[in-house]
Amino acid sequence: MNSKMPDWQQVEALLDAALELPPEDQASFVRGQTSDPALIAEVLSLLNFAESSEQFLEAGHALADDDGAPMDADARLGAWRIDGIIGRGGMGTVYRVRRADGLYEQEAALKLMRPLAPEHLALFESERQFLARLEHPGIARLLDGGGGADGRPWMVMEYASGAPVDVWARQTGAGPREILGAMLQVCEAMVHAHGKLIVHRDIKPSNILIDETGRARVIDFGVARIAGGDGIHVAPLSLDYAAPELFSGEAATTASDVYGLAATLYALLAGRPPLALSDAPVPTLARRAVEEVPPPLSAHIPKKDQTALIRDLDAILAKALARNPADRYPAVEAFREDLTRALAGQAVSARSQERGYVMGRFLSRNRWQAAAAAALVASMGIGLSASLWQAREARIERDTALREQARLEAVQQYLYFMLRDAADTAGGTETSAREILETAAGQVTDMFATDPARGGPVMHTLAELYLYLGDYEAAAPLLKRIVAAPETEPSVRAAAHYDLSQYHLRTADLDAAEELLTKAQAFWSEDAALWRRRLVDSRLVEARILRDRGEIESAIALLQEHLPERIRLSGEHHRHTGVFYNDLGVMLNAAGRREEAAASLRQALEVWRVAALDNSPDALNTLNNLAAIETLSGRPEAAEPLFREAVQLRNTLYGASAATSALLNNYGKTLLRLGRADEALPFLRQASEMALEHAGPGSLHYASAIAGVSEALSDAGEQEKSFQAATEGYTAVTAAVGEAHPAAGIIAIMLGRANAEAGDVTRAAELLAQAERALAPLGAGAASQIDIIRSLRDRYDLPQAVQ
Repeated sequence: MNSKMPDWQQVEALLDAALELPPEDQASFVRGQTSDPALIAEVLSLLNFAESSEQFLEAGHALADDDGAPMDADARLGAWRIDGIIGRGGMGTVYRVRRADGLYEQEAALKLMRPLAPEHLALFESERQFLARLEHPGIARLLDGGGGADGRPWMVMEYASGAPVDVWARQTGAGPREILGAMLQVCEAMVHAHGKLIVHRDIKPSNILIDETGRARVIDFGVARIAGGDGIHVAPLSLDYAAPELFSGEAATTASDVYGLAATLYALLAGRPPLALSDAPVPTLARRAVEEVPPPLSAHIPKKDQTALIRDLDAILAKALARNPADRYPAVEAFREDLTRALAGQAVSARSQERGYVMGRFLSRNRWQAAAAAALVASMGIGLSASLWQAREARIERDTALREQARLEAVQQYLYFMLRDAADTAGGTETSAREILETAAGQVTDMFATDPARGGPVMHTLAELYLYLGDYEAAAPLLKRIVAAPETEPSVRAAAHYDLSQYHLRTADLDAAEELLTKAQAFWSEDAALWRRRLVDSRLVEARILRDRGEIESAIALLQEHLPERIRLSGEHHRHTGVFYNDLGVMLNAAGRREEAAASLRQALEVWRVAALDNSPDALNTLNNLAAIETLSGRPEAAEPLFREAVQLRNTLYGASAATSALLNNYGKTLLRLGRADEALPFLRQASEMALEHAGPGSLHYASAIAGVSEALSDAGEQEKSFQAATEGYTAVTAAVGEAHPAAGIIAIMLGRANAEAGDVTRAAELLAQAERALAPLGAGAASQIDIIRSLRDRYDLPQAVQ
């Protein structure tokens, strides 16, 4: 059997002749011209593609115009009045509209789509509900929608001002770094969308707008499909930016969006799209899209401008534009990370296989990080040796030692391949603990999936390391898998219950936290002598739950009761002892006992110094807490350098996390106290975004940070923006935890201030009264917030609390 592919010149000649005939005669004509089955199959497949392309392809190829007559100005759809046409696209017509129901003024964009069959309108409504979940500053929000009597659905989206990104780049003369900065914003928006299981499917320059502040926003999610689901429309392809698999009729995936992002970035940098298919004849589109490989980006860049950045982008874009989706970056987040590394002059994973590249880039930029990485490995080795020594020497815990030894051997195995693979695949960038974890996470997950009993301890160690870095959102799914797997060893499940309770504590679900903690303590209490270390450690979470329920003094008493036992078990200068001192200091400060709190925190700092953990997350937390006490004691000038040092260290060594967001928030608030609102605002914005991602909208982290953003805007004279930030923050927090939660109380204070500044003293008084009620369970821990409420009432001459 001859398996040779047909000659393309023969294919084109026969195809051109067949296209001259009526569609019903084409197949028989082809079969009569040749006996080569491969040639016949190829031409027939292209004829079939050409027949369906009229409703499938966009640029340069006509679409049937079934939009009907344009809607007149002042016509209404739902609550919206038509102002005029913005433009037409493959899915319908877009109008500029204004809200006309009298509730409030709002300008928006309304997309009137092509007709749907009646049975598909319910599917459209379902997809619209999915799209409504997109809440990101880089995405034009879906505001409203419906289905007309004529079968034409419509959606109203937030009106996004600005120029398309390619027009912006030309008008501003943006260079590669500015273009990369804009596209990184787009990547962040797409990470959010993919996290909501929504793909865009039509990423291209005209769907990315850059406003006058330089903010990038993605529009036209109305043609997106739910990832893994069935689309309602067959949306036309934007030929120059569509992934190859879409030309074959395959469903769009996150990999398709990676391709679209890369194709857009390529076009912005090169001045032309990767394959420039929009001018190609229809019969050759499928072949070119699926078979051709885009030339390297550097082929379009003059030699004199081919910097190290361009060489890195060559590799990144080649990977992201791979014909096979499996060969691209596994997610937009991975693509974004490589772009970020390239922009910073760090090694990129797309070039990790080039001999000497990773180490050369690493050593040229990060000499001190190399030394730090070696110290990190040495520290881990010392820690493991010490743990094993304690396990051998603790006679009363002989059985525990056997379990711990097996677990530590699993940890050692995990650390071995984690550190080994990090140099190859993480790109040798800053060699942070977080990057190393992410490099190995896939291997650990695979191990657990194939052998939960053996992989359980390793996956739990991975989750614990995420917790140690403050990334609770990354740890939670791993812990839930451990708990759910029936093969998980009971002691590992108990430990996972305990760690999950910490996650729920951070997300303000105190009932879930207490239930999980009780399960873990019940298992350990079955043999209290065997598990007494675990039981003592669990008092930390128990105390935090008591604190968040407003029982501060009970929390302090619990920690003071168990601190001596902690010292007996671990020693005066062990990490676990330092954590106890730190948490006790936090509780004492919450109770208003600041001098005692500062003394306890200084003892924690002494532990970190003696244990050589000065740069550990624990030490940075203690430094943050001590600086906070300086601020609360009216000494912000003493706190500022402490916070600044802690922020620099945490950002460099550990990256984004709930703990980092708290530190950024505290630093920003200190700058506010010093009258430096303009400097404070970027830190507070970063803190709020980070807290929302890593701790959730119902957390105290997020409420405090977004309240800080509002305060900084107000102090900077931006009252309208301050009011908007407080309103949006209050809506997000109360939607997550209700009005009675302390987090809602914190943001209610700032919304009350914003209302007072706007002249609505009645609403301001109501909000401040609500804040008092929400914060009351914290007792002395809310003293500083109550003081703020009183000062606001005095400043704006507000009435007393509404009962």
